[in-house]
Amino acid sequence: MNQIKRDRKRAMTRAAVLGSVVAATATLLPVPPTVVADPVRNADQILARYRQLSTDAERTAEAMNAAQVEYNKQRKTVVRERRASVDATKKLDAMQSEMDDAQTKVDALARASYRGARVNRLYAMLVSDSPQSLLDNMSGLEIMSRQAATDLRTVTETAKRTRQARVDADNAAAAARTAVAEAERHRGELQTKQADLQLEAVQIRAIYKSLTGKQLAALRGPKYQFDASAVPKGTSPELIAVQAALSRIGDPYVWGATGPNQFDCSGLMLWAYKQAKRTIPRTSEAQLAGGTPVARKDLQPGDLIIYYSSASHVGMYVGDGFVIHASTFGVPVAVVPIDKAGPYNAARRY
Repeated sequence: MNQIKRDRKRAMTRAAVLGSVVAATATLLPVPPTVVADPVRNADQILARYRQLSTDAERTAEAMNAAQVEYNKQRKTVVRERRASVDATKKLDAMQSEMDDAQTKVDALARASYRGARVNRLYAMLVSDSPQSLLDNMSGLEIMSRQAATDLRTVTETAKRTRQARVDADNAAAAARTAVAEAERHRGELQTKQADLQLEAVQIRAIYKSLTGKQLAALRGPKYQFDASAVPKGTSPELIAVQAALSRIGDPYVWGATGPNQFDCSGLMLWAYKQAKRTIPRTSEAQLAGGTPVARKDLQPGDLIIYYSSASHVGMYVGDGFVIHASTFGVPVAVVPIDKAGPYNAARRY
């Protein structure tokens, strides 16, 4: 009986100690943070968020396109300048050999003259047995001396020019390498933006999937009546480009795409003019920097209209106050009134 009482007492003691430990431990553990749900957005806010993300993503994509163009250009520059440096070095080596030959001739004449003065007029007179022989010997010596000097002077001048060409080529190659390094650095920065673009794209696609039929209709906007057959069927590059662009109505928008079945904004312009055998810059910013400025009142079919102060969007004027453009993810290539494509910036003619 006494043993049973002792066992019960030990059990009660252990329970009390365990309870104290649990209580003490609970006071040391961090309190889990309170999860705050994202604020509920209404339909208009969701659509506005989608449009803002799309605008940001297009700006990032155009910047990445520009960086790729610049990088490719610098790579071609460094290859060209390195080749020029190698060619100049080969030419210098050849000239050096010719200069050495000429120097050998001059040195031989100098040594002969030093040993016996036998290359001067006195020697010619002593070894000549007739007036004609004297003239011949003197003439031959004069020709030899003059030709050797001419050879040396010509080759020396050529070698000097070649050495300068090599210096210039080496400097150009060094400058090109510096430019490539800068382009690589810039490209690295934009690759970070590309990663951001991918994250933005994930968000855009997620929001797009959540949009209701009404929101999708609002995103795409009304279908405007535009008679494509009214565009003149000319053979000028501008009209060919317009017809090419109009043939892509309904194709999807894809960041960085240049056709033939999917496009971003500047990619559509690039592809359309390519069908007209005309090369234009790749990005909307570069398209703004090129071509001929055109006043809004003077727009003609084929002119490019640049949108936003950042020049991050572009469309092509097709006439009658309309522009064709690839606007954003989820919205196919379409023809819309000029001001429905974004805030008007400027226009260029190519």
